Amino acid sequence: MFAPIRRLADRLSRFRRDTRGSLLVESVFIVPIMALGLTGFYAFWDIYRTQNTVQKASYAVADMLSREMVPATPAFLDGLERTLEFLIRENARLRITSVRRISDGPNGVVGLDVLWSYSPSNAMVPLNETSLVTIEEAIPMMAVGSNMVIFEVQVPYVPVTDVLQVDTLNEVVAMRPRFLPTLCMQGVIC
Repeated sequence: MFAPIRRLADRLSRFRRDTRGSLLVESVFIVPIMALGLTGFYAFWDIYRTQNTVQKASYAVADMLSREMVPATPAFLDGLERTLEFLIRENARLRITSVRRISDGPNGVVGLDVLWSYSPSNAMVPLNETSLVTIEEAIPMMAVGSNMVIFEVQVPYVPVTDVLQVDTLNEVVAMRPRFLPTLCMQGVIC
């Protein structure tokens, strides 16, 4: 009666000391965790790289616009969109808005006047005084009488995995005209 129990105890003891299959068992647990980690790191790196590219291209193209010394034309603004798309190698939606502070007041959009707003191919709805609140946090403090050009970019983004729930990258750049007091648009009184 004790012999079968002793044999079972010996076999259990050998099984506990035997380490021949431990690498396989550990691999079964670790490899999927490592694969998920690598995929997650790649997804975060890809969105960081793409956002960085969009940001740099947006600032470069907005700087081109801020250096203009003649009123902007729709053809020129359409060309800026094509330049941006060339730099980021993606389709983009663009809206350019010129604003002026006409009265003093609290920070924000109170006292701002939209001089003109343009979106190539009408991809985005032009801004007006009431819809400026959508980009209020991107508008810096302005002195009364000063002007600002707000350059908005939206780029569709398809993540490499479902780790991130991002479908659009947005960038807003606000710049003062460099060589003119106001950047006007052809056909618009500034």
